[in-house]
Amino acid sequence: MRVVVFLDLDGTVFQTRPKCPPGEPVRPAAYARDGAPLSFMTDRQRAVLDLLGRGTIIPTTARSLDAFRRVDLPFDHAAILDFGGVILTPGGKLDEAWDATIRPQLAATAPDLAAARAVAEAQSARLGLGVTARVITDFDLPLYLVAKHPGGDAAALGPVRDALRPFAADGRFALHLNDNNLSLVPACLGKERAVRHILDTYFAGEPVATLGVGDGFSDAPFLALCDFGMVPRGSQLFGRMRAEG
Repeated sequence: MRVVVFLDLDGTVFQTRPKCPPGEPVRPAAYARDGAPLSFMTDRQRAVLDLLGRGTIIPTTARSLDAFRRVDLPFDHAAILDFGGVILTPGGKLDEAWDATIRPQLAATAPDLAAARAVAEAQSARLGLGVTARVITDFDLPLYLVAKHPGGDAAALGPVRDALRPFAADGRFALHLNDNNLSLVPACLGKERAVRHILDTYFAGEPVATLGVGDGFSDAPFLALCDFGMVPRGSQLFGRMRAEG
């Protein structure tokens, strides 16, 4: 039986250098636009990735196509990008069927995303936080809002999150905060919806065992769809699992 692995990337199989365990050897795994190494993988992460590679790995990430192309790892099947807003076929092309489903839903959220960006920028400017916000766009489609602190001061994102809470109050958007990443994501997005599409489309009629691997709260729904779930020690999701016993 084929094992299909839905694998989150950032914070799961690699991370920025400051988040790497001190003293452990690391190797570059993803790069900035200028070609400089940006994210790194430990030997333990590499060993686990090699083990997972015995199955069929489907990257399941919030990264855009541009950011995904700067990941230097051997993926050769379909991929889920942009919190599930984009699916690439095994040949690396846009999944047209999924795009036809999700595009009209996302188009309706575009005005609110623009308004949320203005609110985030105004809050940052008013408090002198230095937080930047932008709407992630892929394939000419506005997808979600992301806010970061250029200096990595995750605490500065708290007031921005508070300012964005009204957008999530009616359930049309979800707020995700994981370290220095604050995202406002339309409810029509979701890695779990894209996972279901891939299982129903690319593996229809084939018996498979599924494994989900992720580190953040936003990964929990797609992990729950899988037969098995795996969470990195010390991650956001690991902390919640320990707290809940």
